[in-house]
Amino acid sequence: MAPTYEAPADVAWYHFLHGNVPGHQIDFIYHPEVPQGSLSRQHFGHLARLLKYIEPRTTSDCAFAIGNLSRDDTQHEPGRGGVALIFGLRIRGARDHAGRQDPPFSHAIVAIERDLDEAFLLRAALDFRARLFERTAATAQGNGWYHTYARRGEDPAAALPLLQAYKASFEGLPSAGPGARSLRWAVAEEVKLPGRIVITHDGDTPFEAIAACAARIAAVLYRSNIKWTALSNGRESDLSNGVTIRFLPASEVGPQPAGTPIVRLECVPQDEDELARELFGATPVRGHEGPERGLGWRDQYRGPATALVEEPAPVDMASASPDVPAHSTPKRWPLAGLVAVVAMGGFGLYLTRGAGPVADPAPRSPEPSFAPGPVAPEAAPPSVAKEAGPLPSTPSASSTGPTTNDNPAASVAAQEGASSNKQAKARSPKPPRKPPPVVGGPPRF
Repeated sequence: MAPTYEAPADVAWYHFLHGNVPGHQIDFIYHPEVPQGSLSRQHFGHLARLLKYIEPRTTSDCAFAIGNLSRDDTQHEPGRGGVALIFGLRIRGARDHAGRQDPPFSHAIVAIERDLDEAFLLRAALDFRARLFERTAATAQGNGWYHTYARRGEDPAAALPLLQAYKASFEGLPSAGPGARSLRWAVAEEVKLPGRIVITHDGDTPFEAIAACAARIAAVLYRSNIKWTALSNGRESDLSNGVTIRFLPASEVGPQPAGTPIVRLECVPQDEDELARELFGATPVRGHEGPERGLGWRDQYRGPATALVEEPAPVDMASASPDVPAHSTPKRWPLAGLVAVVAMGGFGLYLTRGAGPVADPAPRSPEPSFAPGPVAPEAAPPSVAKEAGPLPSTPSASSTGPTTNDNPAASVAAQEGASSNKQAKARSPKPPRKPPPVVGGPPRF
């Protein structure tokens, strides 16, 4: 088992050392406990494959890679994944456990759910490389850090303090805050990306130029839905299940798989939106077109896959053709016109019903229910009642003698009708004006 350490809760970088273990084999030399904090076993599995196969070119002193540790995570959110900066090299003058010359050694620093952009990734890569080659002198031939470790590696108790001191020499690397970015570039589902994209450069191109281009591409991939594996200038094989960006000297390009895009380093766009479109066919998602701005009500209620609808352009009335309407806005009836139409309809209804007097709009009393005994005579209309005099009132229960109405049900109905007539008049804000009385003849309804 490789020695492990426990990192603080808010650590910015996790350190992983991989290479030849004296008396054992090529394996992990030193790494943090897994899992812990935001570091998961899935991150560790992706990193192990990258560290195992990274290999520098014969014309370079080291291989540099930026690895994606969240490409198979179904719950991964763009801008909050795991990213590793890796340097792979050969220890000159040393031998591995099987006696092979120049064994491999690699060191990776891993950031999980951090706010990573182009400037930060470049600054971290340059500082990481300077410490690896200058401060620790890990690859110095004959007396470098690894040679000291190889002499003590078979004794774990003696090797552990050396490993701890090596990790401490990288304290103070640039650190980023918690991940606060979100998805910015997206590729449509029907777009098929190649398995590899090659970026060529001259043989004497400095590492700083390669690292700057890799950081710019990685910053776009980090905030996209593109499934990618790594960006590397080494000579290891590509990992499957994602696109790999390979930096190659122009003299070492050679035959490439069919459909592999080949781009010169100088031709990689500086603008991130243009880079995403040219290399991957990705476009900015809704809300990230141009400068950041708040969403209006039109945008808030529009789905993510709905294109923005442009407002109609204003029409020049001076140059508009007289035969073509100036605009196609549908006409609307004004309120005054609507009122006029309703009034005309009411006047027409009045003419169809006749110009005679209209009966009292008070509700009619309900017809009396049939009961044994004589049927009450039909009451005269209000206009006739005024000329002929008041009708005889209904006698109370204590009265004696003959009555004009012996049907109690009709009396109760008449009282209810009068009561409802009063209530209707009380509710009406302006009772209608009664027509002049007309003597004789049936009432008009």
